[in-house]
Amino acid sequence: MARTEPSIVVRPAQKSDLPALGRLGAALARAHHEWDPERFFLPEAGAQGYSWWLGKEMKNRKAVVLVALRGRRVVGYAYGRLEPRDWNLLRDQCGVGVDLMVDPKERGHGAGTMLGQALLEALEAKGAPFIVLQAASKNTKAQKLFRSMGFRPTIVEMTLSLASTRPPRRGRAGGAGRPS
Repeated sequence: MARTEPSIVVRPAQKSDLPALGRLGAALARAHHEWDPERFFLPEAGAQGYSWWLGKEMKNRKAVVLVALRGRRVVGYAYGRLEPRDWNLLRDQCGVGVDLMVDPKERGHGAGTMLGQALLEALEAKGAPFIVLQAASKNTKAQKLFRSMGFRPTIVEMTLSLASTRPPRRGRAGGAGRPS
């Protein structure tokens, strides 16, 4: 007889989830850093830092931290928060989806969609009139998921690493970076 896997359940994160949240958060940071190390720094605190941060945010009444469970195992998480009007971004008060991460071995089974939907509902229940989020330009799978949930692109972040902070490029024509 074939053994069926337990279904995925989404619920608010609990203190006992923090070690798993830390591992998943650190994995998300590593993925961003691998996509673009000039743009995304790699937090030195790693999993412990994410455990601390998400534990702190679990106590913040403006934040939402959710976990996806398969059986008793945390297979993903979502984190968002209410943010005030931001004059720099010309963005009114809203909910911001900060993180959505599913263990790579668990992808394709609906955890991401369930976490995303639960995050939207939780932020709306806290009074968010709309939700914004960001996805790394190379994370096309996340962008596809977010589009399937009704999100639309509204801004493109562009990054330029200044010469004083980046290593010299090899093989460039011209005088910059060439020995005399």
